[in-house]
Amino acid sequence: MNRKYGDYRKTVLAGAIASLTVASSAGVAAQELTLEEVVVTAQKRTESLQDVPISIAAMGGEKIDNLGITSLEELTQYTPNVTVNNGSGTPNLFIRGIGSGTNQGFEQSVGMYTDGVYAARGPLAAVPTTMDLERVEILKGPQGILFGKNTVAGAINITSAKPTEEFEGMAEVLYSPEYGDQQYNLVLSGPLAESLSGRLAVRHDATGDGWWENITTGDEGPDSDNVYARASLRWMAGDNLEINAKYESGDFQSGATPGAIYQSDFAGQQNFAGSVPIPVVSDREKGAGEAGTRKAVNTDVFALTVDWDFEFATFTSISAYSVYDMMSTGDTDIVAAPSITRTRWEDYEQYSQELRLVSPGGETIDWIAGAYYQSSDLDISRRLDALDFAQSGPLNSAPLYLPGPGVPSVFDQEGESWAVFAQSTWNASDVLRLSLGLRYNEESKELDKIVDSSGLLVRTPTGFSPIDGQAQLIEDLRQHSFTDLSREEAKWTYSTNVQWDVSEDTMLYTSVSTGFKGGGYDEAYSGAGYEIRRFHPALGPLPPVEGNDPSILEYEPEEVLTYEAGAKMRLLDGAAELNIAVFRMDYDDLQTSSLIGDVYRVGNAGEAISQGAEVDGRIRLSERLSVGGAVAYLDAYYADFSGATCTTPQAMDPANNPGCLLEDGTNIVAAGQRGGQDLKGETLVYAPDLSANLNAQYVVPVGGSMELTSAVDVNYSDEFYSALDLDPNTKHDDTAIFNARVALASNDNSWVVALVGKNLTDETTYIWKNDVPVTNSNSYYGVPERPRSISLQARYNF
Repeated sequence: MNRKYGDYRKTVLAGAIASLTVASSAGVAAQELTLEEVVVTAQKRTESLQDVPISIAAMGGEKIDNLGITSLEELTQYTPNVTVNNGSGTPNLFIRGIGSGTNQGFEQSVGMYTDGVYAARGPLAAVPTTMDLERVEILKGPQGILFGKNTVAGAINITSAKPTEEFEGMAEVLYSPEYGDQQYNLVLSGPLAESLSGRLAVRHDATGDGWWENITTGDEGPDSDNVYARASLRWMAGDNLEINAKYESGDFQSGATPGAIYQSDFAGQQNFAGSVPIPVVSDREKGAGEAGTRKAVNTDVFALTVDWDFEFATFTSISAYSVYDMMSTGDTDIVAAPSITRTRWEDYEQYSQELRLVSPGGETIDWIAGAYYQSSDLDISRRLDALDFAQSGPLNSAPLYLPGPGVPSVFDQEGESWAVFAQSTWNASDVLRLSLGLRYNEESKELDKIVDSSGLLVRTPTGFSPIDGQAQLIEDLRQHSFTDLSREEAKWTYSTNVQWDVSEDTMLYTSVSTGFKGGGYDEAYSGAGYEIRRFHPALGPLPPVEGNDPSILEYEPEEVLTYEAGAKMRLLDGAAELNIAVFRMDYDDLQTSSLIGDVYRVGNAGEAISQGAEVDGRIRLSERLSVGGAVAYLDAYYADFSGATCTTPQAMDPANNPGCLLEDGTNIVAAGQRGGQDLKGETLVYAPDLSANLNAQYVVPVGGSMELTSAVDVNYSDEFYSALDLDPNTKHDDTAIFNARVALASNDNSWVVALVGKNLTDETTYIWKNDVPVTNSNSYYGVPERPRSISLQARYNF
C-alpha cells in the first residue's frame, strides 16, 4: 500500500475525531437535543454507561440490526483496540494487543459471557452472537473480580432480548445478489399464560456461489450452511421473583475456507514427484490447496436464571450446561500437493453455577458478593489422513511419510474450578466513591495425552525407515504416552478504583486491578515421550535414550497488573458525550503460541506491556444528524521474551538473516540449528499503533409516513502482525474500510428496506498471515477477508 496514502488516511481520521471533540466543547445551535442513554450491566447492576468507571464500548441490538452486522467479528471492527476473527483453527479474541494464540489447549484471554454464562471454548464463542440482542458490551482491561479468572485482556458481555408481555415479532431477509449469500431471521415473542411469556429467535444463513475459488480442487467458498435457534421463557413467579430459562442450539457447516500463498522462493518449481506444490496466487479471490477443508460444529446451551428481590439485596442464581462437538478435516499445509491432511474431533461439556447477592444501591456502602463453580470435560482427537512432507518442496523438518491413515491421538482433560468474590463501593460523599474488589479462585486439571506415531516413516536415499529408526532424526520422534497428569493452582485477584464527580456532567476515575489466566497443557505437542527408541540402517537397533517428561506439556498462568485513569463527560446539555481513558497493563508469563514445523507450540513470554490511550464520543448535531467516533493509540510490546521462535529465513539462512540466537547470545551458523529470537522491545500481535472509527447518520422525512436514513462509517487500522515470530513478510498493511447503509422505513418502524454496502473501496485485507508449514522455501500464506459486498435488507416488525 502506498505509504503516503496511508499517512493521509491517518491524518483524515485523526482530524475527524479531533473535530468531533472540538464540536462537543464548542457548542451546537440552540436546540433541545439529547442523546439516548446507553444502559449496561458491566458491574452486575443496571447503570448508565457514563456512570461506570471502566473503559467500555457498547452497542444496542437495534443498531446491530440496522448496520447489517451478522457476526461478532464485524461488530468489533467498529471498536478500536479490539480484534475478533476466525483464526487458524481457533477464534482470535484480542483487546489492547492481548489475546490467546492458536492452540486447542488454551482458554481465551478475553472472556465471553452470554446472559451471564461463560463461553470457555472457541466454538461456543463462534456462534452468531449478534442475533436478537439487547446489547453487546466490550469491557477493556482485566475483569478479574466480577467476571472471573480468564479475563486478563477484557470481557465481552452479551445480553439477548427477553420475552415480552405483549405479542411482537420480526421477520428479516438479508441477501447479497453478487454472491448469492442469504440470511433469514425470525423472532416471535409474547405471553403464553398468566405471568409466563416466551420468545423464539431463529436464524438460517448460507453462502451462495462463494467469492473464493480453490484452483487446485475447483471448490468455491467460503461454503457455509448454518442454523441457530434460541428459545426463552420468562416466568414472573411473584412480585419479587423472576425466573428465566433459555435453550440455544446451533448447527454450523462450513467448507472451502479461503487461503492463499502470496509469496514463495519455490513458486512454480516441482517437488520430487514432479508436481508444483507452491503456486503463488496473486488474486485475493483465488488460492490453491490439495484438499478442501470442511468443519461441522453442533452447540447446545441451557441456562436457568433466578432473580429474587429481598429488602436487603437481590439474589441471583445462574445455572448453565454447555456442550459442543466439532469435526474438521482437510489440507493443513496450504500447499497444492498431498503433504498434510488431518481430521480433528473435539467434544466439550461444561457445567457452571453462579450465586450472587447485589445490594439495592444508593446506600453509603453498596456491595456485591458471590460464588462460582465450573466443571468441564474436553476431549480432542487428531488423525493424520495423509502425510508426505517431501511433497512440500524444501523442508525445515524431517521428510516424514505416512502410508495410510494414522492412529488418532488422545487429549482427554477434565477441569474444575471454584471462586468466591466480593466488591464494595463506599459512597464517601455525594461526589466521591471508592471501591474495592477481591476474588479467590482455585482450579485443577487432569489429563491423559497419547500420540502413537508407530506408522510414520522417514524418507532416506535408499527408501523408507521407521521414524524411531533414524539415530540422526531422533528429535523428530512424535510418540508419547502421558497419563494421569494433574495440576492445581490458586490465586487472589483484586481491583480498586476511585470516582470523583467533578460536576453533574463530568466523572473522573482511576483504578488499579489485577487478573490472571490459568495455566494448562499443550494440546498440539507431538514430540517424544519418556524415552526415544533408535535404529540405524547400518548398525541396526540402538539402545533407547532419555526423552521428555510431562513437564514439557505445561505452560504457566499469566498475570497482569493494570493502571487506568479516565473521564466520562456529558456535554451540551446531553447532546454530546466524550470519554477518555489512559492505561498501562504489565503482564508476567504471557502465554504464547508459535508455528513450529506443522504444529502450534505454546510457551510463556517473560514480560509484556500494553499501554495507550482511548477516546470515544458522539454528538447529536441536529434532529437529523448524529456523528460518533473513537480513536485508540496502543503501545504494546514484549519487555522480556528471549527464546521466541525464529523466522524461517533466520533459521534456514542465518548468514543473510541474523537474529536466531544460541543461549550464549551468538547467532546460529548453520541452517536448521536450534536457536531463538530475542523479541524484547518488539510489538505484540494484533496490536496496531493506531485504530479508529468514525460514523455519521442523517435522517430525512419522506412524505408524511416514512423516513430515509443514510449512515456511513470508516474503520481504520494501522499495521500489525498476526504471526508470533514477527516475520516482516507477515505484516498486515494499514487499511481503512468504508461501509454505508441507506434505509427507507415507515415512521412506526413496522417495515424497513435497506441497501447495505461493506468494504466499499474493496480493500484487500487478511484475517491471518503466517509461514507455510514445514517448507523452508520462504513461503507465506494468508486468510483473506471478504471483498466488497452489497446486500439487500428487508425487515417487517409486527
